[in-house]
Amino acid sequence: MIKAVFIDYMGTTVDEHSPEMAEIVRRICKNSNIHDPKQIQRFILDNRRRYEADSYLDHYLTEDEIVDRLILDMEAQIGLTEDPNLLRDLIRRHWVNAPVFPDARAFFQRCLVPVYLITNNGLTYMERALGQNGLKPAGVVSADMVRAYKPHRELFDEALRRAGCTPEEAVHIGDSFDTDVTGARAAGIRPLLLLRGRTGRDGVEAVNDLVQALELLFKIN
Repeated sequence: MIKAVFIDYMGTTVDEHSPEMAEIVRRICKNSNIHDPKQIQRFILDNRRRYEADSYLDHYLTEDEIVDRLILDMEAQIGLTEDPNLLRDLIRRHWVNAPVFPDARAFFQRCLVPVYLITNNGLTYMERALGQNGLKPAGVVSADMVRAYKPHRELFDEALRRAGCTPEEAVHIGDSFDTDVTGARAAGIRPLLLLRGRTGRDGVEAVNDLVQALELLFKIN
């Protein structure tokens, strides 16, 4: 019996492709040695994930600290000349203002059990975003709370503790195999991979959207 649903934030609940992120990429393309937006996005994603993977317990870096390091990397490696303070402000606005997916709003309203957000974003930004978007999860577990990022299982274990349920009584929904599916499996939690039009992966239970997740989990649509 499912007693709680855990759900990812960025890319699952809200759209990563915000106006702020588009402006960040545009400015980096204009003011660096790389002018292909896809290359910039790959540079940011790969290096952010590298820092998050290495940021653990005593070596934990906050998302703000990771952003500072990413900017230094871009200055050193791709000749970035953009104002770093402007980029920091845009990134923080992206964390707060990223638009909620319509199916995510419906999922929060109609889910039959408590919904907990599990996120790599800082709690301060999450609280602002949730208040601004009118989302009311049963709880939020952020990387800051456990000094570890997904896919480290500490976030998932903390979510289980807060929800008061066993791994067998929870489901985790997320759009990333590497962080969401891997992390949930490490904690013994059933993962659902959210595709949103992408191709699925063998051996991974998947849904195309969050309305389909409601139908699969609770037989409601």
